[in-house]
Amino acid sequence: MFSSFFSSKERTNVSSKGGKRAARNARLRKYYGDPLPFPAPPPPFNLFSPSTYTSLLTPLPKPEPHVGIWSPETESVNISNDTQTVEIWRRGMWGKGTLSRSSPAWRQRKTKEMTGGREVSLEELTALKRKERAEFKEERLKRERMERERQLQKEASGEPVAEETQEELGGEAQTKRKRQKVQLPDDQELPVYSEEYLDKEILQIAPDEALFLMLVGLLVVEFEGRRLSLSEFLHFAGRTSRPDDPFLVKFVVYYHYRRQQIIVKTGLKFGVDYLLYDRPIPMAHAGHCVNVLGDYHLWGNDSDRECQIRQKVTWQEINLWQRLMGNVKKRLKLVYVEIPPVNSSDTPDWRRTDSVEGFLKVLQSYRLREVMTHRMVIARERDAKEK
Repeated sequence: MFSSFFSSKERTNVSSKGGKRAARNARLRKYYGDPLPFPAPPPPFNLFSPSTYTSLLTPLPKPEPHVGIWSPETESVNISNDTQTVEIWRRGMWGKGTLSRSSPAWRQRKTKEMTGGREVSLEELTALKRKERAEFKEERLKRERMERERQLQKEASGEPVAEETQEELGGEAQTKRKRQKVQLPDDQELPVYSEEYLDKEILQIAPDEALFLMLVGLLVVEFEGRRLSLSEFLHFAGRTSRPDDPFLVKFVVYYHYRRQQIIVKTGLKFGVDYLLYDRPIPMAHAGHCVNVLGDYHLWGNDSDRECQIRQKVTWQEINLWQRLMGNVKKRLKLVYVEIPPVNSSDTPDWRRTDSVEGFLKVLQSYRLREVMTHRMVIARERDAKEK
């Protein structure tokens, strides 16, 4: 399981069109094609199967877990070793660099500045494109203002005004926009940074990501010089012992998608709970946004009590989300989590479970129901069919 983000066909297939984009995609597939080796369940015992005896006699070695430090201030697990931060992010997109947009690339960027490297990083490319876009808009506004003044002068003098002027002007501006290229200044002195300055970035792993890695034995969390048990970490991550604790309910959804080889990241910038990526982040945008809702029908009369997870959404909210999803080209998933009753024997105090098996049993007491919502945009649907 999780042997790779890509199938064998995708790993070996390079676009027949060739060119820089095909070479870049092939390089990215190779770089991100080795995620963390999540342990797969053992094969079923079969007396006549050679794989049964192979797995019993020569078990696969367990990978060494990464070591992170719990930070109460940021409520995250921090990893400061540069080698580990790059490795753990590359093999599953875990966490976020504190001085980068996503991947911890601070040392790489600053080292490139000292050596005069001409390759543009993601942050530099974004800044340059924003500057280019602002200059283009300013130039376009200037041309439109001049054109309006010229038309007003013609109207005042009684001369006829050509109708195609604006179209020609827009075509000219659009052509210039396409021809512009991102360039870095050549007459720039190379800076010199100290090792302490290069070692500033920290990889921050969110509590749900850290818990998932702990469950599969790929992360050890320490606090104040000692290793935290699973129960101690759950007390840091959760707020209550109720079965509808927001952290637990959202982690059920996170665990559900992560086990299906889906990269799950926070959806804060889009006003949702999670973003889902079916490919490594540098190669694709998130295809779906997820909002988590609670389903309290098993509570019976207790459902009148104060609930910690919202159960309903208004049509105004749905309309707002759909407008946003249409603009960013994503689909919206509403995931309803069926929450077990408070005093049920099947749902013990989840923060007191100190074994992986016990916590997984808690997760199995929850059920999920997905609702896909989609606002059809006629023009976009027609364009997609033509392609």
